[in-house]
Order: sequence, then structure tokens, then C-alpha cells
Amino acid sequence: MTASQIRAELLNKRSSLSEDLVISASNLVIERVLKLPDYQSSKVVGSYFGVRGEIDPSPLLSFSEPRHAFPVIQSDGKLSFIIPDGPLKNGPYGIPEPVLGLKVKPRDLDMVLVPLVAADLSGNRIGHGAGFYDKTFSFHRSEGSPCLVGLAHEFQIVPSLDPEPWDVPLDFIVTEKTIYEVGMNHIRTSMGED
Repeated sequence: MTASQIRAELLNKRSSLSEDLVISASNLVIERVLKLPDYQSSKVVGSYFGVRGEIDPSPLLSFSEPRHAFPVIQSDGKLSFIIPDGPLKNGPYGIPEPVLGLKVKPRDLDMVLVPLVAADLSGNRIGHGAGFYDKTFSFHRSEGSPCLVGLAHEFQIVPSLDPEPWDVPLDFIVTEKTIYEVGMNHIRTSMGED
């Protein structure tokens, strides 16, 4: 199956999920994110507002630490991140973006929670196809930081994906079932597998 076919199939499946199921899965994913040592030691985490059946990490905002910065799409196709201090507005894709707040450079984020459409256990990811995260975190391959954590429903994990040269791999994938430490290509069961 091509990346486009995988994207279409999984977007269709994700959009058919009930709101209750998305909330339940999101809460289980959040419980696991809170167990990640990298999350516990983070000062600023790049996050996002889940839309259209995505795992929604926004309940993490109820904790005072770490601080969460949210993406704003720039004209060059990269993301800037802002710790919100005020209202949100809908961005170009109908995704809430902060209007005011403290700007944080992508390199200064300790961890980034990344939405996805599909991922494999080598850390390869398919997003919506615009490449915002790959363009923004292209330095990750050489610098190894920030820690990139994909948040997914378990059905979004696929056997394998063919990465493009510009694709930036994830370090972890967190689902409602378990935490995959994909950088080492094995499941880290000590952090909470069901």
C-alpha cells in the first residue's frame, strides 16, 4: 500500500471514532506520557490540540509542569511554538493556534508530542502530508533532540512504512495499549503495557 492509500484508509477509520472512544483512548495515552522519564524531566513540551479523532493531549494542560507550547504554521511551511497566554484562533487547517504568548524555538523544546496518521515500529510516521513536523525538526537527525513522541490509537501502528529521505523519525510512540520505544525498535513494557 502507498503512503497515500494508508493515509486515506486510516484517516477514514479515525474520523469514524466516537467522541467517547477518542476521549477514553486519549486519557490512557496521557497516563502513559506522564510515565515517560523524558516527559517528567521536561521544562517545555511542544504539544497540539487534537482534532478529527486524533489523540488529544490537551488535558496535560491541567498540570503546572512542564509548560506546553503549541504550534503555529508559518508561511515557510515550518512550525513556530507559543506557550499560550490568551485566546486561540483557528489556523489554516481549522486547528486552534495561540495568538499571544511566549515564543519558544523548536530547538529549545525538551519534548514534542506529535500527531500522526500512521507509524511503524522503526519510528517512521505518516502525517497529513504537508511535512510541517519534518521541516521544523529536520535538525533532529543530527542533534538528537528534542525527544519526538508520536501519539496514536493502536490501530494506527502499521507493519512498515517506506520513509522519504526528509522524514524525521520518532523516538517513542504512545498508544492506549503501550509505549513503543522505537529508537531501539522494541517495546518498553516496564512503562506500562496492557
